[in-house]
Amino acid sequence: MTSTFVTSSSTTPLHAMRVVIGGVGYRNLRDHSLGIVMSDELEALARPPALLVEDLCYGPVAVAQWFLDEALSSPITRAIFITAISRDDGRPPGTICAYRWDHTLPSTDEIQRCVVDAVTGVIFLDNTLIVVEWMQALPSETIVIEVEPLEHAFGDEMSPGVVAAYAEVRRLALHFATDHAAGLALPVHGLGGGWMPNTSSLFSA
Repeated sequence: MTSTFVTSSSTTPLHAMRVVIGGVGYRNLRDHSLGIVMSDELEALARPPALLVEDLCYGPVAVAQWFLDEALSSPITRAIFITAISRDDGRPPGTICAYRWDHTLPSTDEIQRCVVDAVTGVIFLDNTLIVVEWMQALPSETIVIEVEPLEHAFGDEMSPGVVAAYAEVRRLALHFATDHAAGLALPVHGLGGGWMPNTSSLFSA
């Protein structure tokens, strides 16, 4: 496997950053397995403690505790979440949207609903981010790379659109994990990334 770590002068050295790439989703659920399949693949490229690759496909409260535990030794400066999530806003399957999350939390009632869902085992990007942010565990630089899925069924075969997006998602994850400026150049958005019809299918630096 070939690493795509950037070594140009524009790249912040890994020792100056502490980054985690985390996959969110379910195993054996076709397109919705994108995040966990990606974290499984990228695990071989992890370089602890500077670059961590984690399976974050478990309860959001436990995810928050993991971030807090890691921060005891050295704070994580950037988190990159990878997932497939349906936004139901017209974006075509396979659309990639990369953005810096704005850390905006919903109403107190919605947060409590997310916490209840977390306790019952719901694994969903929005729920994870809301709960982990509410527990004050996320780093200020939180990047999301999400793909619009098509298939939501048991199985390990992703749909053609998500398969076609896979290599670019992988490239972006490693790029943002190793190039500080590239991550900062991403647009800041709420959950979903602000996709609009007739715009580019890829929001990235």
